[in-house]
Amino acid sequence: MLGPQVSARFGTSFPIRFDYLDTVDGGNLSVHCHPKETYMRERFGWPYTQHETYYLTLARPGARVFLGLREDADLDLFRKEIEEAAHDGVPMDPEDHVMTFPAAPGRLFMIPAGTPHASGTGNVVLEISATPYLYSLRLYDWLRPDANGEPRPLPYEHGLANLETERRGAAVARDLVQEPRTLRRGAGWREELLGALEEMFYEVRRHVLDAGAVADDDTAGRFHVLNAVEGEGVVVRTAAGERHTLSFAETLTVPAAVGRYQLAAIGERPVKVVKALVRPDSCCGDA
Repeated sequence: MLGPQVSARFGTSFPIRFDYLDTVDGGNLSVHCHPKETYMRERFGWPYTQHETYYLTLARPGARVFLGLREDADLDLFRKEIEEAAHDGVPMDPEDHVMTFPAAPGRLFMIPAGTPHASGTGNVVLEISATPYLYSLRLYDWLRPDANGEPRPLPYEHGLANLETERRGAAVARDLVQEPRTLRRGAGWREELLGALEEMFYEVRRHVLDAGAVADDDTAGRFHVLNAVEGEGVVVRTAAGERHTLSFAETLTVPAAVGRYQLAAIGERPVKVVKALVRPDSCCGDA
């Protein structure tokens, strides 16, 4: 399933997770971050940490994504306002400290560990992340109560201990909101790199196919995870003659052992398929 290099690093732990975050007709998610590598290992016992990405599948007009510290963020004031919100119920405006970006459909936002972030109201996000998922270190939750009407617990000390303070302002926009780059192309299709960072062990790509186009791919010894994000979907065809229909919003794991396979567009509209895979230069060494 994983492939020998990926298995050597992650053992029997499947390292990439796909899920949906739906804030349409809801509210902003909590502003939070995830543990950095050493903290995750020493405090929570996981050998690798919870890097994330947001792929915007749908966004209502004016919807936003909160991501990264502002250039002028005052960390002492940020801590003070977080503490006052948690202990005294004093509202704060996260935008005084955290940047926001338009939630444009088709855009990928990179969220390495320690980066403050949240999906704003009005979005459907395909979250592509490392598998550990229990460690959302919330900093601010808009003063929402729990089911009993009590303030929801906020482990903000964990969050502040892991906050990425070096990447700010323009560096957030440059590193974490990357422009697609074409990696290869064929008749009626292309494969794009949507996001990759040296500190993250996986990268996110996207196949863009015209109606009726067939794209070639190869696991090259590493599993792929696919999700049809636009159009009707594709038929996945392996070199061994196996076929699987992947419809819009469905996810499919292609085992490393599959090797060469094809994506054949379904329907009369263009199709887009997001793909996540472990970066080949991250398969060695400690997790």
